[in-house]
Amino acid sequence: MNDAFLLSLLIALSMIVVVFYTVYEVERWKSRNRVLISLYLQGMMLTMNLGGYLYLVYKSAFLFLMINGAYMFFALYPILTFKGDIKRKEVIYIPFSILMVVSEAVMGALIYTLQSGSPATIDQAIDNVWFVGVMVAEMVFTLAIRKDSDPTLRKYLIATLLLMPWFPAVAGLYSFYASAFIMIAATIVIYETLYSQRLRATQDTFTVIELMSIFALMMIGEFVYFLINSLTLFDISMGIAMFWFIYRTLSGPNPIKANYLRNAKVAFAIIFATFAMEYFMGAVLDFLEGVFSPGVQGFISSLTLPWLSPNTPWNVLWDGIDIVGSVLGSVWFLIMMGIEMGFLAFKKMLEMKVREVRIRMILMMLAYAIYSIYLPNFSPISSQMQFIPYMWSMGVGTLGGVTNAFLMAIIGTYVIYGVLSFLFGSRNLCAVTCTAPLMYQGNFYDSLKVYNRSSKLGRKTLTSKSPKWYRIIGLSISLLVLIAAIISYLSNQGILSFTVEGVDITVLIYFIAFDIVWYIVFISIPFMGTFACVTQGWCYWGVFNQAISRIGLFRLKVRDPQVCVNCKTVDCANACPVGITDMRGEFIKKGEMKSIKCIGIGECVNSCPHKNIFFYDVRHVISDFLRKKK
Repeated sequence: MNDAFLLSLLIALSMIVVVFYTVYEVERWKSRNRVLISLYLQGMMLTMNLGGYLYLVYKSAFLFLMINGAYMFFALYPILTFKGDIKRKEVIYIPFSILMVVSEAVMGALIYTLQSGSPATIDQAIDNVWFVGVMVAEMVFTLAIRKDSDPTLRKYLIATLLLMPWFPAVAGLYSFYASAFIMIAATIVIYETLYSQRLRATQDTFTVIELMSIFALMMIGEFVYFLINSLTLFDISMGIAMFWFIYRTLSGPNPIKANYLRNAKVAFAIIFATFAMEYFMGAVLDFLEGVFSPGVQGFISSLTLPWLSPNTPWNVLWDGIDIVGSVLGSVWFLIMMGIEMGFLAFKKMLEMKVREVRIRMILMMLAYAIYSIYLPNFSPISSQMQFIPYMWSMGVGTLGGVTNAFLMAIIGTYVIYGVLSFLFGSRNLCAVTCTAPLMYQGNFYDSLKVYNRSSKLGRKTLTSKSPKWYRIIGLSISLLVLIAAIISYLSNQGILSFTVEGVDITVLIYFIAFDIVWYIVFISIPFMGTFACVTQGWCYWGVFNQAISRIGLFRLKVRDPQVCVNCKTVDCANACPVGITDMRGEFIKKGEMKSIKCIGIGECVNSCPHKNIFFYDVRHVISDFLRKKK
């Protein structure tokens, strides 16, 4: 071992010893003076590392002596003369945590310069094995001595700790995969915890918002790295994560509390922070898997739509739609979301008691994995999907424009889905093969159906009846798609020459509807309610299947309407994720309920305490017919 390595090891070990002692004193808080001295020692480590770094860069012992001498006097004097009392521990916790992070970074710069002989950048100071090793050791020690920390907070702290070793300079490209995997697992844990505590008056929701925001910043940092080959933002995010970890370990959860089911703004903040993390995580995975090429120009050339020079408002809007939609429609974003949302949906499925509902949820998860991801992207028939009926999973625009080559496949898709919706209801799409139900049916997101009743817009979509504006939206979008299909066909036949910036109009409508608008609707659950794509008519493919279902065989029936008369809890209506609150009245009057909004999720069937509700479709029609024949 050379002298530089031995000196680096000595510096790192000294840092660990001092920090262990200062953390111990601050956490135990045995006396005010000992805590202040610990804060002083933490600052001294910073000035010693800074002085040493400047000495190596400028070869000036004067700088080293001046910085450390000035600190020893000017920082020690106020500590020795301080006579007051510290009423709020945060007054110490915040500067103490900041000093820890900054001194670690300066130590990393010192060791890098000691070993390389060159001044260190922020990336080189933080993204090296010395900084990572010392940081992780200190974080483990801090968490270990804080044995009485809040159990929920402890889960979040462990998740953060698991992320910290994964710096690109230390672990290479594996760091990006590892951080994505850990964040997905952490998100599942966070959502599971929130869901399990949903009946509490208050939760540590603001602590969750803090953590999810840090996760999002980390992913933005990784995304920026692939764009401009700079880890500065990522390294800063890791420093913020370390500060948050130390501060929250010492101070406990955020004292501001709320329940995500009772505060729409809090729920939205959690969803939005999570979605931002997921968006940039999807983009990073796309870079890693070759969907996007590195660099700004490589990224631009990989986008779905043609890139326009951003010199007009229209061009800026177009490019923004392109950037957002290209990530949200990419296969690796769907895979990442499938893992996360699939686990939450699986947990929700375990709560279901009715076998048919559980089977439907199993089919939903399989459809997402096979129909939405494997077949169109990885299967032997992926290159032939556009020629096969039923594979145009979102109708016109899914796999291309309307051409003679695709015409039978498109028409076949509408025929097959139409027949299935007539026989079994629109649940064949809206509760099984569409990607939306997997995301809405996770236990955390399913619990947000309370906003169907409490949000202003959600309340306007309640009951089995469709408001006039729903019909206007649904009909307008459906007519737009039909007209676009005709234009696309005539353009591809050479009769017309119409595109939007060189893009087939049906492809553009699909891109905007399902890669932009749907996600806006999804993250707006606290203001629009769940399944707004169903209750408000934004999904033209859903509207088609719902309209066929409305005239088809599917409906909900009850075995005995009198049971509904005597029911006091009305659990069926409370459980409905599309807000059909008047189903009990329909059951009492007609013995059944048929609505364009009912998509056969089945939570009403599962929630009925009397097991009185059941699905009625073609199977029962055939059974009734055969029974009459006998």
